[in-house]
Amino acid sequence: MKKNFLNIALIVTACLAVIALVFFFIKLENISKDGKTQDSKAGTEKTGDDGTVKVVNTSTGDNEGKDLVEILKPTPTNATTPTPSPSPSPTPTPSPTPEPVSVGNIDPNKPIVALSYDDGPSTNTKSILDTLESYGAHATFFMVGENIDLHPDWVKMVYESGNEVANHTVNHKNLNTLSAEDIRKEVENNQDKLNKTLGVEKKYIVRPPYGNANDTVKATVEHPMILWWVDTLDWKSKDPQAVLEEVKKSTKDGAIILMHDLYATTAEATKLVVPWLKEQGYQICSVSEMFAARGVKMENGKTYNSCISAEKYKEQN
Repeated sequence: MKKNFLNIALIVTACLAVIALVFFFIKLENISKDGKTQDSKAGTEKTGDDGTVKVVNTSTGDNEGKDLVEILKPTPTNATTPTPSPSPSPTPTPSPTPEPVSVGNIDPNKPIVALSYDDGPSTNTKSILDTLESYGAHATFFMVGENIDLHPDWVKMVYESGNEVANHTVNHKNLNTLSAEDIRKEVENNQDKLNKTLGVEKKYIVRPPYGNANDTVKATVEHPMILWWVDTLDWKSKDPQAVLEEVKKSTKDGAIILMHDLYATTAEATKLVVPWLKEQGYQICSVSEMFAARGVKMENGKTYNSCISAEKYKEQN
């Protein structure tokens, strides 16, 4: 009897132990599940393309899909703005300056005249150059824009023959009627044409069309302006003998003589005028040669119709 009671007690104890173990393992499982649930409620981390970190709520309910914490952005670094290198200041293009004039064999103590021809070059310019060369003479050719464009080779021919190329404006307008800006364009654009044609960079003396140069013109044109002492009226008479008579009537030492190389009759008149001047003892040269020989510096904005005489030159020297 006593033995049976002992067996029953052992069986009961064993059952209680089993039951206790079962409850222990159930408790462990619940604890494990609760931990996973808390992790799930805490959310997951996601990294964006811009390097930010976002914690996203993955629980269900009214707050589904909302961020639980503020997006954390990396602290921007202060980018160093490069100091721009200072642009080099452009070197100003120097204004062309008149070239020194060679006076050759010109004697300032003897009579001198300067021949000048306007409005060319033209088909008659070559004949005039031939006459000048045959007498060892030079002249100044005041050229207009249209004919510079039409006859660039003739511009070069005048220049290369030792004669003087000069500026008679682009369009032969009366400068007295223009604004200062338009006056400047007429003169400077023609200078550019001459320089481009000749492949040089220089300034030229200017003859204002019709000899018109009011105060605005004088204040604007940054070149010496050449008028004339003798107007041969060759454009009007178109008569070589009449041209010669005008020269005989008005020529003096230091005079500037005006003709136009547009006309065949002027080319013929040159064949009369040049030998007559030589017979009278005149040296025949360009405008700039005459002023250089007599030691007279032509000034920008001033007009000149003649140069000092040999007598005046001797007094000054």
